[in-house]
Amino acid sequence: MINKNRSLTTILLGIISLLLCLLLVWGHAAPLIASSDKTSKQLEEARKKAKSLKKELSLAQAELDELQSAAKEKSDNLAWLEERTQEQREAYEDALNRKNNALLVMEQTSSDYEEAVQEFEDQKEAYGERLALMYQLPQVSIFEALLSSRDLQSYFSTNRLIRIISDTDELMLTRLQEAEAYAEEMKSQAEASYEDMQKLVEEADELLADIKANINISKEELKKAASAVTEAEEESLSWAAEMKKAEEEIAALQEKYKKELAAEEAAKKEAAKAVKKKSESGTTSVSKSGWTWPVPSSSRISSNYGYRYIFGARQFHAGIDIPAAMGNKIVAAKSGVVLKCSSSKNEGNYVTIDHGGGIISKYKHLSKYGCKAGQRVSAGLVIGYIGSTGRSTGPHLHFEIIINGKTVNPLKYVSR
Repeated sequence: MINKNRSLTTILLGIISLLLCLLLVWGHAAPLIASSDKTSKQLEEARKKAKSLKKELSLAQAELDELQSAAKEKSDNLAWLEERTQEQREAYEDALNRKNNALLVMEQTSSDYEEAVQEFEDQKEAYGERLALMYQLPQVSIFEALLSSRDLQSYFSTNRLIRIISDTDELMLTRLQEAEAYAEEMKSQAEASYEDMQKLVEEADELLADIKANINISKEELKKAASAVTEAEEESLSWAAEMKKAEEEIAALQEKYKKELAAEEAAKKEAAKAVKKKSESGTTSVSKSGWTWPVPSSSRISSNYGYRYIFGARQFHAGIDIPAAMGNKIVAAKSGVVLKCSSSKNEGNYVTIDHGGGIISKYKHLSKYGCKAGQRVSAGLVIGYIGSTGRSTGPHLHFEIIINGKTVNPLKYVSR
């Protein structure tokens, strides 16, 4: 009774020890997994933020390009207006000079006209006086004039003199009239030329004023455009700084995530190593009936005892399938003597152990043997290794228990 209690205590201690080992390893690995999950979420959020920032930066840059283009257009327009201003200023100065010259000509022709008129008036007055004087002279006949003359020669001289004086006055008056008409014509032409020059100056001055107004408008528009460009540049730089910050954050999170994944992988390997070491240490739990689980590294069952569908048909499965990693250890489920280490097309490499009392256990699909026929083995001793030989779908152990020539459900004798 005491031995049975000790055996049960030993089994319980073994199970507790294994669980503690797994919990210890998981206790180290779990925080790492949780940490990497958190970092992964942070990384995803940072990438979303970076994507949004990239879009904002792209929009800001497009707006900046548009504003810079508009500012350049206004600058070019202002330069053109300033060039036009210079050209128009020169045209204005030329028109003003021509106007001033026209004014001088007009003043001169006006003065000449006034002098011609005055001279004409003076000559006309003198001519009138002479005519009046001549009309006041006694009116004598030709006969009387002839008798009053000293001689005939004197008569003809006097008469010819009077005629010459009269003809000369008439010619002078005619010339004065012509000079007056010419002076009046020159005056009219000068006045017309002055008026034309005045209009030209006014037009040039008006155009110059318009250009100057447009320059002032363009300068103001250019000032506003430059201010808008400056604001857009500052906004673009701000987005670029945010983008750089986001990229640095992503790089840092990627590095952190990489390290955490590496730590997780290392923890998993350590956990697997610890479990494997524990399962392969040769320590197995033997029940009070003397049976033990045949695959220490795996407690899974991929196919139970009984009917099943496999290879396209319903067939009776005479044992249980325990999947495990290729090469993992297989132990004797109960103490006994190895009857056979053999191989067949369907079973692959297999081991048969006689436990006495008509009880036999079989271990199939082994990759290699760990015992030999005739060898006495105790429960938990390694007798082979996991494989996939024979008719198999993957690495596993097909385990059977046969009592008096008939297979039974192994789970009635062994437990995980």
